[in-house]
Amino acid sequence: MRRKRLSHVDLSCKAKSVKTFDNEVYELKGSLAVNQDNGKIQPVADIYYRVRTAVNSDRRIVAKRKHSEDELYTYVEKRKMK
Repeated sequence: MRRKRLSHVDLSCKAKSVKTFDNEVYELKGSLAVNQDNGKIQPVADIYYRVRTAVNSDRRIVAKRKHSEDELYTYVEKRKMK
């Protein structure tokens, strides 16, 4: 499977929550992101470029980026060697 860039629309559909580079955690509800610490609501498009890691409802990573200037890509788990 190949990595693909994840847009903010895809992020809204595939992820349940995201963590940003400044350690804020947002729960995604449709096209809105709710900050878990203070309850502040923002559109997903506004926080998209600050997202570091996105997880789904099963707590599996669906997308991530290593540096804030990188694109947000789908995450592919590395296979374990047997």
